[in-house]
Amino acid sequence: MKLDEDSNIKGDMGGAISVTFKENANLNDFCAKNIQDYNPERLQAFALRVFYGKEIFITIYAADKDRATANTASGRKVPVKKFKLDRTVLMNLFPFLAECNFTLTTGDFPLEGMEVINK
Repeated sequence: MKLDEDSNIKGDMGGAISVTFKENANLNDFCAKNIQDYNPERLQAFALRVFYGKEIFITIYAADKDRATANTASGRKVPVKKFKLDRTVLMNLFPFLAECNFTLTTGDFPLEGMEVINK
């Protein structure tokens, strides 16, 4: 996980997150179990957004596999279905995960330039 020095931090802090799914589990499996009428044969989930504020919600973006193949080959945008999920579904995600790691930064100093001195 690397946050380059040109990163545009839109809030007080920004960063990157990495998630490792358990063996034999993935985002598409999670969607198939938690989204009514989600068809993993037709859709491929590729992005997950979590918003926490006045409300909490999860958004899944899934590519329509048939349309996506034709569009990406021609350089056009990928057609996706957007699924906005209730916050309770977030708890259902944790059993699919092996680990999660993230770092937030104010952007005042480059992360790659750090030297930890209190070892």
